[in-house]
Amino acid sequence: MMKRHVYAFDLDDTLYSERDYVDACLRNVAAKFSERLGRPAERLYELMRTAPNAYDALAAAAPEAGVTLDEFKEVYRSTQPDALPLRHDARLLLEHLKADDVPVYLITDGRSLGQRAKIKALGLERYFSPDRIIISGETGYEKTTPVPFMLAMRRHGSPTAWTYVGDNPYKDFRWPNLLGWDTVMLADTEGTNTHTQQPGMYPPGNYAARTIADLCDSIS
Repeated sequence: MMKRHVYAFDLDDTLYSERDYVDACLRNVAAKFSERLGRPAERLYELMRTAPNAYDALAAAAPEAGVTLDEFKEVYRSTQPDALPLRHDARLLLEHLKADDVPVYLITDGRSLGQRAKIKALGLERYFSPDRIIISGETGYEKTTPVPFMLAMRRHGSPTAWTYVGDNPYKDFRWPNLLGWDTVMLADTEGTNTHTQQPGMYPPGNYAARTIADLCDSIS
């Protein structure tokens, strides 16, 4: 039986820039604590955005306000952005795969609340059906284990050739490599990703089989 190809994607810093989500979260935090700290929300946002540690910057802006780390985390993690910009090449690729009826999966690490907020803000329900979205916070297993990838294979069932597209050599490619998948790393051409792609930082098996600068090249 001929194998049908399936594409699976990471979310953060692959289909969109995670810094856009962080920006939305920091703006939400600034708005939430502006009155309590007696500082303009825009000023608090700038302090957090440019600081090595956002919470420390917020707390230092008005120590007498006594904002705790738990309060900061609660507001940050509960942020529900109205919209986030999908990468242009991601939209082109996903539209192409949808038009050709190619199965696609989303395999991402993170808390359920935050990842679901991102998925909604990016409009990804248009491309990924509910049973093809796998979030570590909902399964209890991160991509440092084989479980999320094996779960996708189990759900799909039929003989399949898989490609996984991600950005993070720490956890995106090791298990897909071992499972016989094709692996593709989207290059961090602007140097803004959360996780480094520096060669030699991880064991050789952690790196993708090929690296691209445009997501549309993942199917070439």
